[in-house]
Amino acid sequence: MPGRIFLLFLSVVVTVVIADKAFCISSLTSRPEADTATAPKLGVIALSVASTNASDTSLYIKSKLKQRNLEPALEDTLDDCSKNYLDAVAQLDDSLAALLANAYIDVDIWLNTAISDGEACEDALSERAGNDAELARRNTNFLKLCKDALLINTILTP
Repeated sequence: MPGRIFLLFLSVVVTVVIADKAFCISSLTSRPEADTATAPKLGVIALSVASTNASDTSLYIKSKLKQRNLEPALEDTLDDCSKNYLDAVAQLDDSLAALLANAYIDVDIWLNTAISDGEACEDALSERAGNDAELARRNTNFLKLCKDALLINTILTP
């Protein structure tokens, strides 16, 4: 019951702050434990979902880089995004450790750094001739997930 109340509260906040409420709610409720989760547990779930997304995206980029005869511009973009995602995964791990220690300011710092990594990948995708639509979609989702986790952390911060 407390989890449902917090999800309702979060839904109201998300409606006001985040344009893509359905994405936020569906990402949180993709984990069965969200139904009964307390507010801090929803923070853990949000970080876990973002971390899984970042890891999956990193693997996607690695598989693309293994392809032969990549266009040089696309290869450069993938190289940059690969580095960004390796950093982002580590920063999300640090965010989770900080959240478990109730170090909300540290969570904010690490999440904002992970968001910067996603934005750097987004810039590389949009500024170069080498673009990958699937990576762009994954990156957009990653940024949404990180921003959702950041919003939950803001709510948790005393």
